[in-house]
Amino acid sequence: MGIFGSNDKQSHEQIGATVIPSGTHIIGGIKTDGTIHIDGKFEGVISMAKYVVIGKTGEFYGKIEAQSISVNGYIDGKIDCNEIAILSNGKVRGELKYNHLSIEPNGLFEGQGKLKNYTFSGRYAHVKESIQGKLTNEQ
Repeated sequence: MGIFGSNDKQSHEQIGATVIPSGTHIIGGIKTDGTIHIDGKFEGVISMAKYVVIGKTGEFYGKIEAQSISVNGYIDGKIDCNEIAILSNGKVRGELKYNHLSIEPNGLFEGQGKLKNYTFSGRYAHVKESIQGKLTNEQ
């Protein structure tokens, strides 16, 4: 169970979500301030969605801009969201910009993640230079 609860599919379908059922393949774009539930395959762009659910059999390839995303299937692309939950069967690959990220055990994320509105500076480059200099001088 992610940050969105266990009955996501039922509750969102009851309030009129756009549903892409298993066995359906869509290429194109959707702009909505509502909910999208994907159990089939979608290639393209989703913009301004309030909530996107990628079900266990769902696949998304492209760009998503959404308030909240729950992934129990597969995403490959660019994601810009406020919060994302990668559930135990979820796999996300690509570029991710987020404010809140949760990954359940067995959930996978591969790619680049960037926390929005936050600057984090590391010292790795400086340490690497120092180590390289010492190793070179000692040899």
